[in-house]
Amino acid sequence: MTEQAVISARAGQADIPPGSARLYTLVLLVDDRQGAIDRVVNVLRRRRANMRTLVVGPSEEAGVARVTVVVDDAEVGVEHLSEQLRKIVDVRQVLLFPAGQAIERELALVKVSCTAANRSEIIELGQHFGAQAVDLAPETLTLQVTGKGEQVEQLLERLQPYGIRELARSGCLAIARDE
Repeated sequence: MTEQAVISARAGQADIPPGSARLYTLVLLVDDRQGAIDRVVNVLRRRRANMRTLVVGPSEEAGVARVTVVVDDAEVGVEHLSEQLRKIVDVRQVLLFPAGQAIERELALVKVSCTAANRSEIIELGQHFGAQAVDLAPETLTLQVTGKGEQVEQLLERLQPYGIRELARSGCLAIARDE
């Protein structure tokens, strides 16, 4: 007996051409109550959203959390997903931004192997990408970089030859552009 994988399409996505998926940023304002974030994540999981990053933090309003999710999906699927998220009682607002339509930033802390001979070279490389040295140790250097995800990726590629010992990334944070 052979087993075959069954690929089931999500509602609203069955007729989209392959390769039409792109990045979208969802920003949700959610009542900061026990279980509220769980309900949001459960909808994302049930809808099989292809999440790139998920960031939760406080918002400008007391008692309201800000959830920022970057998904790699087709427009039809993301529209349906945002409608599903709006139905959650604790969700106050859902904003959907196609790639580049919001101000997006990410924070990364990168611990890189270094010697006394190449320390200044690594610091200079980091400064080229807007990074700052936040910790110096005899065998390592920790850089902090804030910028677009692509900028962080480029810095990581350039630091790879030195040996990245540890990496912590925040995920994408986004805020709407004013018109």
